[in-house]
Amino acid sequence: MEVVVRFGGGKVKPEEFELNGRWYRVKQITLVWQKQNGQRKYMCFSVDTGGMLAELRMDLQNFQFSIFNFQPSDIGA
Repeated sequence: MEVVVRFGGGKVKPEEFELNGRWYRVKQITLVWQKQNGQRKYMCFSVDTGGMLAELRMDLQNFQFSIFNFQPSDIGA
């Protein structure tokens, strides 16, 4: 998974990511939190692309991103 990230002011901000050969621009980061799974620590971002909601997780040991819980954001619209 490829993610374009901006680092600045002590913050991490994902701006774009690739999923299944398609690029998505992050329009809004709705929530940021940290998660731990055993020894692994992650920085998690709930993002809205304007067409999809997704959770991006950055492994704080190797800076690899993963995507979870992605779904269309226009459900019920």
